[in-house]
Formats: sequence, structure tokens, C-alpha cells
Amino acid sequence: MTETTPHTSTRLPAEQIPVGVERQIGSHTVTEDEVLTFGRTWDPQYFHVDAAAAAESDFGGLIASGIHTLAIFQRLSVETVLSGLGIVAGKQLRSVRFLRPVRPGDTLTGSMRVDEVSPPQNGRAVGVSSGTLVNQHGKQVLDVTVDFVARAQR
Repeated sequence: MTETTPHTSTRLPAEQIPVGVERQIGSHTVTEDEVLTFGRTWDPQYFHVDAAAAAESDFGGLIASGIHTLAIFQRLSVETVLSGLGIVAGKQLRSVRFLRPVRPGDTLTGSMRVDEVSPPQNGRAVGVSSGTLVNQHGKQVLDVTVDFVARAQR
């Protein structure tokens, strides 16, 4: 547990998770080194790992992996919102849409909200959250909807 991660007992239980509240989750600027490192490690398609080859691709240059973009959203969400909630686990990626390429130098800014939380049963509740990332031009690059499991009050 890090200093910024609330102890389990201080995280909001399912019954107290705010529903319908849009939360800003911060920003992250994507670097070329980050794109190359992630691509080489997890998604070695040429347009993620080779700037020269990517320049000749349909994208006209190096782009981040969609999974990398999703990981940026996850990190921003955890650091600003999810670490304060009694989340037990992600259950399902209901929808993930990569709406436009993310390029080195792009600054991604996100928002998320909890759309619903079911009444708890057996100490757990299922919820649905949604979120987006936009680039520095205000253009949406990611839209995601996730089902999660949350701990109920004890």
C-alpha cells in the first residue's frame, strides 16, 4: 500500500459510491520513448515500434497501442477515483472504443463516472463505470465502459 492509497477500511463501500457524478481524472503526456517501450514489450506492431516504418503506414507516423491508451486511462482512474472506492475487481470490459490514434506528444485528459451500482448481495455489489480520454485538441481518443465488483458495508 502506498501513501496515496487509502486503507481498505477508508474506501467507500458500494452503498456510498457516488453514482452519476462526472470526475476529472487528470492528464498524461505520451512520450515517444513510452510508445516505443510499451509497443516493444506488449504490442510489437510496426506502427508502435518503428518510427520510419510507421511514417509509411496508414497512420503517417508512430502511434500508441490501444492497450497502452487503455492502461493510461486505468492508471489515471485508479490514482484519482478508484483508490478511494471499495472496488474488489474489474468484472468485464463491456465496451472499449479507440476513436483516433494517440501520438507521441499528445496530452490525454480523462474523465469517468460510476453509472450504476446494484444493491449488494452477500457483501458485494456490481457496478458500471464509464470514461473517456481526449487529446490536447479536445478530440476523444478513448471511450470505455467497465463492469466492476465492489465491497459492501461491513
